[in-house]
Amino acid sequence: MEEYIVDVIFDGNKEQLKTYSASPMEVVDSMLSFKNVSAINKITRQTDKKNWSFDNKQLIELRELRDEINNEGDIMKELRSAH
Repeated sequence: MEEYIVDVIFDGNKEQLKTYSASPMEVVDSMLSFKNVSAINKITRQTDKKNWSFDNKQLIELRELRDEINNEGDIMKELRSAH
């Protein structure tokens, strides 16, 4: 697990959230689970300061797809096998 700082829009305000995940994909998944997050702007891995920008055009669709999966274990298994 690595530490990430995520620049988001949370309840209409710019915020920085800290999370621990195995990959940037897990970070996105984690942010999708917060209904108060309306945009993910940038993800920064703290160990090497590598960062990723996020295209929010698909945020609603991704959240809807994630909500259709009822097994959290399946989501994590798939995310971890992808990296």
